[in-house]
Amino acid sequence: MLHKISFIALLFLVSCTAAKVSVPAGFSSQATNMKVKGLNGWMINQRLSFGEFTTSAVKRGWDFSSSVQYTKFSLDPQTMLLRVFNVDTDVRNLKQRNKFQYTIQDGNLVAEVFATEKFSEHQLVYKSNNAFLGQVNATQRYEYAFTAAVLPLMAKENDPWSVVLMNKYDAKKDTARRLFDRPYVEEEGYATNGKENIIIRPLRLEKLTTKKGKETKVMGGAILTGYELRWDDGVVAIIDILDNSIWFANNLDARDKLILSAVSSAILLKRMQDVENRGE
Repeated sequence: MLHKISFIALLFLVSCTAAKVSVPAGFSSQATNMKVKGLNGWMINQRLSFGEFTTSAVKRGWDFSSSVQYTKFSLDPQTMLLRVFNVDTDVRNLKQRNKFQYTIQDGNLVAEVFATEKFSEHQLVYKSNNAFLGQVNATQRYEYAFTAAVLPLMAKENDPWSVVLMNKYDAKKDTARRLFDRPYVEEEGYATNGKENIIIRPLRLEKLTTKKGKETKVMGGAILTGYELRWDDGVVAIIDILDNSIWFANNLDARDKLILSAVSSAILLKRMQDVENRGE
């Protein structure tokens, strides 16, 4: 069962020291941290800026969402047992989709970005006639896909890059048994132009230090703090979604920085970040 526990995690964070993305010391000493402006506040004509990079106004398409719920008619043992206790079972299917596009530049080099985000979820809704118990939603499966096309506008190179982030959950494959165990999900993240590959790996925080200096496990499961980008098996960038900042390795050339800035900004502009702890 996939629980909606982001609110519990939030309350727990308030009682502890500020959560931070884990940046390897060996990387941070040879990298530059850039604060990203434009992610919060007024979203009309939204523009991002960090370091020497700026974007055009982000053009978003219409966000689409739908929810269909119906009563489950089944004679399976679990459903029949619940009806004995006056608990009805509904099926709910949720879908969300949105897209956006923009350009990003450093004053010399420019790239265009076109991105799409899709999410679908199948839930069982347990409804009790007891007002105290209310209803409980249990995710049976979900699929999340974020894809983006990055088109560098360079005289010597214009090979397009594809960015893919996938996250899938299926209750039948879930091995988590304890209340606050992280559910088993299938994940994949990469950016490629067909010749070069960048691995995109989610970073999660599992332990925090309380104000009294005690290390403790995060209630509600590990929290997504950002993403690590690896190129040629070395860390080249880190995206911090808690602090709205991006780290770039200092030894990158202008072309590589442009590609990474396009990938990083697209990820930061996603509507959904922590899909596993997604609230309703």
